[in-house]
Amino acid sequence: MTEPPDRPLPPDETAAPRRFTARHFITAALVVFAVVYLVLLIVENRRIVHVDYVFGSGDHRLIWLIVVSGFLGWLLGLATSYQFRRRRRRGR
Repeated sequence: MTEPPDRPLPPDETAAPRRFTARHFITAALVVFAVVYLVLLIVENRRIVHVDYVFGSGDHRLIWLIVVSGFLGWLLGLATSYQFRRRRRRGR
């Protein structure tokens, strides 16, 4: 089916061996650092805290308050950006 070539391939036609560069090591180190930091964030913020709302109160894990607040902030940022772009287009 597949036969070897009759002549050896010149160096420019052969596949270059994959080598790990400093960029690969830096990327891997950053990924490991981010995972370790996330695990430490969760471990350090697992205690239960008392939260008072306008209508009531509750006891929640601190990590969930951090995650939910970050998510809501992200959504509000998207909504604000959308409204800002929409108003700029309408004003033209």
